[in-house]
This record gives sequence, C-alpha cells and structure tokens, in this order.
Amino acid sequence: MDGAEGRALPVDLDREYSRRNFLKTAAWATAAISAAGIGGFGVANRYAEAQTAPYVTYQGLGDAAILQFAYLLEQLEGTFYAIGADSGLFTGNALAQIAELRDHEFAHADAIASTLGTLGAAVPAVPAFTFPTDATASAAAFLGYAATLEPVGIGAYQGAAPALVSKDILAAALSIHAAECQHWDAIKILNGVSPPNNVALEEALPLGTVQAAVAPFGITG
Repeated sequence: MDGAEGRALPVDLDREYSRRNFLKTAAWATAAISAAGIGGFGVANRYAEAQTAPYVTYQGLGDAAILQFAYLLEQLEGTFYAIGADSGLFTGNALAQIAELRDHEFAHADAIASTLGTLGAAVPAVPAFTFPTDATASAAAFLGYAATLEPVGIGAYQGAAPALVSKDILAAALSIHAAECQHWDAIKILNGVSPPNNVALEEALPLGTVQAAVAPFGITG
C-alpha cells in the first residue's frame, strides 16, 4: 500500500457531477457565468488573456469535436482508475477513493456522450488503451501515473473552455473541470501532499500538448 491505505479521504466527491445532474449543474453555472460577465471572463480576464495561446489551439474545432476529444480523455482516465481499483494494490479508504474516481470519470464520459447525442454528433469508439507496464507495479507507481494524468485532463478543459460556443456546454464543461480539480486533490492526498490544494491557478494546456501527452496511451487525433 505504500502508506496510501491509512490516509484520510478528501471531501466526498459527491454525485453533483454525475450524468443525472449534468445539465442541472449547467443551468446554475450558466447563470453564474452571465452574472460574472464571462463573455470576457469577468474578473478572471487578466489570467485568461495570459493563456490566450492554449485557447487559440482549440478555436475553430467546434463544440462537437471538443466534446469528442473530452469523451476519450474521460474514458482513458476511467479505464485507468478501473485498473487501479482491480489491481489489489489498494484497500480501505484508498480503494474507496480510487473506485470513486473511476465512477466519476465514466459518469463524465456518459454525460458527454449524451450531449453529443443531442448535438447529432457521433460518440467516438473507445480505443484499446495502452498503459505503462509498471503502472501497477506498486501503489506508489500507480499514483505517480495518476498524478501525471490528472493535470492533463484539467489543462485540456481549461484550455478548451473559451473555445466552446454554446454557453450551456461551456457551463457543463466547467462543472466537470471542477470535479477534475477535486480528483487532482484526491490523488495528492493519497500521495501524501499537504496541503493538497497547493496550486493557486491551474494551467491551461494547448491542444497539441494534450494530444502528445495522451498519444502513448492510445488516443490519436
């Protein structure tokens, strides 16, 4: 267990971000976005301007293409955590947390698939993901790879969000981004990082950086 078993669980990753509540969350988030003036990202405008380059790399893809890529990222993370939950490396609180992360990632994928359906867009086929052979060598190894994957997902959502045209889809994407930040904190806790919420502002990642990071796992294009 490499010490992960005995660590306390972070704040419960509740079902607010599940498929059932996806659009409900989008409704209040859209209202918040409008109130904050996020047409120009309101008070966050200066930080957004500093990250113009990541946003530009997603601009012009269209909402459906961005969601299709996000769907594959969620499937990748869900599959990874499913492997971790079944690996026998974790027990007790740590196992419960890994299983919760697995369920959240697949719930995100289901929500995105549902939204793609409403757009009349295809849900991508899930590739046969390839993970490093040493990913399940130990709990520490698994959590190390999790600590690599989580910032990629967060950076992808943060980079792509300004390129989304639909405010409803933007709001829903932001709700998932919030959940992914919780996931990142959960992995930090399991890795013994204190305090886990140790980043003031997450980094937006350009599309090419995200694609390069996940290509070895089997996501192309």
